[in-house]
Amino acid sequence: MKRPTMSLNEAVWALSLPTVESHLRAVDVDTFMADNDIGEMFLNFMLDVRMRTFAGVDLSLVFPEEMFPGVSGLHERWERLLMGFRPSPYLTTRDMMRLEPLLKGHREDPNNVFRWDGVVLNLPGMPSYTPRKHIIYRVRVDGTIAADLFTYIDDLRPTGPIKRECWQAAHRVGSRLTWFGLQDAARKQRDARQTPGAWAGTVIHNNRWRTVERAKTKQATMNMQQLYTDTRLTLSADLRFSGCL
Repeated sequence: MKRPTMSLNEAVWALSLPTVESHLRAVDVDTFMADNDIGEMFLNFMLDVRMRTFAGVDLSLVFPEEMFPGVSGLHERWERLLMGFRPSPYLTTRDMMRLEPLLKGHREDPNNVFRWDGVVLNLPGMPSYTPRKHIIYRVRVDGTIAADLFTYIDDLRPTGPIKRECWQAAHRVGSRLTWFGLQDAARKQRDARQTPGAWAGTVIHNNRWRTVERAKTKQATMNMQQLYTDTRLTLSADLRFSGCL
């Protein structure tokens, strides 16, 4: 009996990625947020040695002059993470999380923008519970929420209690990424602001004395309306809509 074949993606698995909940723990009404981006993200990280045997590249059409008589094909082994490879987003985010302490530096250094002194628990039922704050967050000696860094694949979101410190955090992250050999895409960097762009599919704005989380809300509402009114939708459309719910 012939053994059924499967694609490389069908033979691997991947864990989940960070969500906006991790980001919100460092956001208050005064918080500023910036954005760093890593260029050619997947190519910065190596593919597991055990997977390289299954990741060949056919270069016969790229280098036809190398096709000497008797050579049936020109193949090379791919050693970097793959685009379209199911675990690639998780693996790159995991490795960036391992690098994060080195990007931030020592938390007790008074000159470090990422310094913090302690962790505050703000749990329902506690006498000091404040609904407008996250259930857990880091603070400095003076009680302000500490600057922080959050990673979602190639999108890095540094935060800071004031605009200047948020810019310093973004500068530190970009400089250290370059030092470690990762490509800091400066052309994609966004300055410190309280109305930044999307991160992990979510837009967080904290201007006008409030924090607003908009996770594809408008698109999800439109999709739900179409599901109720259009009976001709296919299964593929339903699955596509589910990504916004």
